[in-house]
Amino acid sequence: MGRLFYSYNNKYMITASARRDGYSAFGQKNPRATFPSVALGWTFTQEKFMEPTQSWLDYGKVRLSWGQNGNRDIGIYDALSNLNSGFYPYVNQSGSIYVASQLYVNRMANENLKWERTASTNLGIDYSFLNNRISGSIDGYISTTNDLLVDRALPDVTGFNNVAANLGKLRNKGLEFSVNFKAIDKDNFKWNTNANFSMNRREIVALYGDMEDVLDAEGNPTGEQREVDDPDNGWFIGQDPDRIWSYEGDGVWQMEEAAEAEKYGNRPGDFKYIDQNGDGVMTDADRTFQGYTTPRFRWMWRNEFTFHKDFTFSCMMYSNIGQYRNYGIATNSYTFPDRSSAYDIPRWTPANPINDYARVESKNIGTHYINSSFIRLDNVAFSYNLPKSLLSKFKVQNMRLSLSVRNVAVFSPKWDFFDPESTSYWGGISPRTFNVGVNFTL
Repeated sequence: MGRLFYSYNNKYMITASARRDGYSAFGQKNPRATFPSVALGWTFTQEKFMEPTQSWLDYGKVRLSWGQNGNRDIGIYDALSNLNSGFYPYVNQSGSIYVASQLYVNRMANENLKWERTASTNLGIDYSFLNNRISGSIDGYISTTNDLLVDRALPDVTGFNNVAANLGKLRNKGLEFSVNFKAIDKDNFKWNTNANFSMNRREIVALYGDMEDVLDAEGNPTGEQREVDDPDNGWFIGQDPDRIWSYEGDGVWQMEEAAEAEKYGNRPGDFKYIDQNGDGVMTDADRTFQGYTTPRFRWMWRNEFTFHKDFTFSCMMYSNIGQYRNYGIATNSYTFPDRSSAYDIPRWTPANPINDYARVESKNIGTHYINSSFIRLDNVAFSYNLPKSLLSKFKVQNMRLSLSVRNVAVFSPKWDFFDPESTSYWGGISPRTFNVGVNFTL
């Protein structure tokens, strides 16, 4: 790897770098790849035409960068075939049973497997004004990932379930804002606050390269073609891979809807989903694009207060907004309800005809999603510097007492279970931790 940096008059800057990486787990034809990058910087507040702004604008810099990097997140033998051994019984013509040993290939090799490659362009600005009282940055980026490392599903006729392969193209676009603000700066009281906001949008640009004819409303070819989607994996051209493509929920079947529910193999107390085309059968044609399983927006806000130079109090909160999660626990269909206990959650009964939880051992033909957006008060800390006049009597130079609490509280108006941030099916549990500390120097 190599890197070159050049700066002229602390005003114009350029950085160029290149690296070449090799990973033996890739296919024999493509174990290595080269990744270049270049970045430009312009401190525009150094220009003469910016002199009239010096009374309020302390610093301003524009950044533009482009670069590539690679991903090698595969197993160390994924590009190779794998041999397994085992036993299987067979019966001969006389009816005698024998056990024979076997040696078979259970993974398809791919000698062309190579690095996943992401090219990213970033445009940003750093700023500071009012004697550094307000500072921060604004960034926008576009990145495109080619040759994604995925386990591609294979038809049964091949004898394999999947193969490690490089497929498709994925595009990311996003914005990030950060600001630091010295709200109060007095001798006996200081208040510093900083916040950031980010959003990211993903889109599948290409998958396998298989094409199909575009049909009109009557089902006739229009003469145009489009790339084929992959419904089995929930991947669609032009959509976020985390976009939910599923049946649209419509509450719970109630007693007066028993006859209608029976058409779909359901009973009162089961979750109800909308038959979009009204044909009486729930198929892929009834699935619709809904929310996303990843946040649409993220933000963080931290505050720090200093009293009389010795007392410090800080708190930090953050939020993920706009994501949905599978809330399968609401189906009340966990294993062996007649002989095991589980979490105490509501359940539908004829006497309790609720519309957001199903009956015990319900039949769920879809996926029940819940908005799991949340705001978390994550860290609250307090510290105190003991007076040096007191410490000198004990030959101690300084001493600091501190108390902090992590995961103080979570507010999630739609998600009424365990941690809304956990990716576990059951919701997961995030502990609340307390820390008491004493730091001193003799």
